[in-house]
Amino acid sequence: MPGLSSIVRWKKRNTVVSWVFLKLITVVIFSRKNLNNHIESLDDTLTHHCTEKNRTRWVNRINYLVRPKFIRRFIEDRLNRQIPFHERVVLSLDEELSANLVYDKLKKNRQRWSNWYGNHASEPLQFFVPGKGSIAKFNELEWGEYDFEALVEISGKVKMAEQEGRRIRAIGSGHGLTAVSQCEDFIICTQDLNLTQRKARNFIKNEYIDGFDVMVNYNNKKATEKHFLFETGGGTKVDHLIIALEKQGLALINKGGSGIQAIAGAIATSTHGSGIGIGPLPGMVRSMTLVGKGGQIFRIEPRNGITDAELFAEDAEVRTFGIQLIQDDEVFNSAIVGIGSMGVVFSLILEVQEKYDLYEERAMWDWDKLKVEMQETGVYTYVNKHRHFEILINPYLDNQKRQRLENARKCLVTTRDYSESCEIPRNAHKVRNYLSSFVSGIAISGRLSHWVFNKNNASIPRLTDNSLRRLVDHAEDGGGYHAPSYKVLDQGLGELKFYGYAIEIGFELDRVFEAVDLIIAVCEEAKAYEHYLAAPFSLRFVKQCSAHLSMMNKADMCMIEVVSVKGVTGTISLLMRLERELLKIGGVPHWGLSLLPWTSETVEHAFPHFQKWKKNQATYGGEAFVNAFVQNILD
Repeated sequence: MPGLSSIVRWKKRNTVVSWVFLKLITVVIFSRKNLNNHIESLDDTLTHHCTEKNRTRWVNRINYLVRPKFIRRFIEDRLNRQIPFHERVVLSLDEELSANLVYDKLKKNRQRWSNWYGNHASEPLQFFVPGKGSIAKFNELEWGEYDFEALVEISGKVKMAEQEGRRIRAIGSGHGLTAVSQCEDFIICTQDLNLTQRKARNFIKNEYIDGFDVMVNYNNKKATEKHFLFETGGGTKVDHLIIALEKQGLALINKGGSGIQAIAGAIATSTHGSGIGIGPLPGMVRSMTLVGKGGQIFRIEPRNGITDAELFAEDAEVRTFGIQLIQDDEVFNSAIVGIGSMGVVFSLILEVQEKYDLYEERAMWDWDKLKVEMQETGVYTYVNKHRHFEILINPYLDNQKRQRLENARKCLVTTRDYSESCEIPRNAHKVRNYLSSFVSGIAISGRLSHWVFNKNNASIPRLTDNSLRRLVDHAEDGGGYHAPSYKVLDQGLGELKFYGYAIEIGFELDRVFEAVDLIIAVCEEAKAYEHYLAAPFSLRFVKQCSAHLSMMNKADMCMIEVVSVKGVTGTISLLMRLERELLKIGGVPHWGLSLLPWTSETVEHAFPHFQKWKKNQATYGGEAFVNAFVQNILD
């Protein structure tokens, strides 16, 4: 009677969830006693007593129930009684935090810009939005055109800033935590510098026009792939760039976990994904056009660049606009990770590949067992078994587990490979289940999660284990995830990213385990003072990059991102302590994910070619592109 058994199991699961949810609603309405325990019980039930299909159905039901504002205000009232002001929940705002802010082209004065976290803001003297593109109507644009009009406009703004003795900066999505983009004089918003989306052909050497062979090393095997060149506007959002590439049958070689960044900003701070055989985003840049010192327009490439210098010099528009071709390794390596100080990046030519699918598996491990395997095999060889390899580690042991034999530090290993190289199970998912968020994906979880953690922070180790367990999805358990590359490479956090923050520090491969042990030790020490990280930390492995200010400049690196939830008391102090201790043992800080002040000493130690970058910044960017953040590291 397999059909009857299935019905019985389905009814049992729904009865368990219904009962737990009913108890939670009853407690919210009539009594606040042990409310946080009931929320944790719902989280645990959705994790352990639901199939993915039923879990999604229940999350949708809960989201429907909490949508009305009067319901949210009622929940606020119940949760915030006798709660410290800084830990209170706010659910009834008119708008959730969003990345979809569009600036008015006509409003040049009295504008306000801030980064996504809100810890850095500018109210500049003037705010410019150049370009004939459109962030709001990207799909309606004629993508083949090059926006020379905007190029000239930006050149004029740079000249004006220099003549008035003012500073000028370009801003994208404001995705960094540092003050790297902040400017109090003139800001150029790049949101509409997205008109150009085309295969690169103008002035390109013949050997690159129709694709070119590249040697790669994935799965510990060397192979040859055919790559292509694609030209895009510097202000193009990564998600929009993916759309433009797909229409040409192309795809990014790799990407970071989020698509909301502007491509020039992501490159300028050496944003990366995972894969020891794949470099960060600046490693994909083959040519860059920027407006620099004196309003001069430069096209910057390596010494043996993709541009035919003779064809370039003969072009009428190049002569009209005075575009200068620079083919020099040192200048190029300074410009691609320019942290906004080499000029305004107007357009880029990227190395891309034909579109491809990936198969992803996520499996739970005991960290100590995984660590031994990696050490015995060798870190590089172990992580290069797959095109992409990354680890999420719970910084805590779950001491509340009933079975002490299970009390091992848990981690989640994620691997991704080309679909054609894998045996993909029939039950592999085409759509990822994004229930890794707090309280199993409920819409208000971004605003509610810090309350849960603050009320009973001793539960964080168990909640983190549950979060990792919800992500498990591989051939033997769930089927894995099989989809186009851009979907698989996206973390799927969406707007929840705005309710968290992080630091990120890079280490050479022989220092990885030392760094992990240090993180665990610092977190354990802080636990005695009830300071907790409210999320696992990640290890992503990235190929070396020649850019002078890339975190991967020294060698192949393991980038360790330590994340927490906005509003959880004590986590900012804990993250600052972790960053300080990790830098002491030789870590390389991330330009956009850092909480400590940056100094020239910090940069000199972490980036051995900083003096070369400093020289080229003075030559091609100049003083107008030096904001307070950069001035601190130059002094």
